[in-house]
Amino acid sequence: MYTKLDDARQAKFINNFMQSNPNCTMKDIIQRCVTNRTRLKQLEMQGYFKLPNPIPYGKRNGLFRKNA
Repeated sequence: MYTKLDDARQAKFINNFMQSNPNCTMKDIIQRCVTNRTRLKQLEMQGYFKLPNPIPYGKRNGLFRKNA
């Protein structure tokens, strides 16, 4: 399927994107790096990088604005 070289190349591209955009979300990474969630999880499990934490539910749907 993917070779080690493919993994390293894609991981380097994703790492560069995450470093230049420190507040990026999973959605941003998927769209800008032209990949999918399964591939990101696979590369993370292999130890190439650490994905950002998921956004809390309240921030995703705007509930935090109503409570503030």
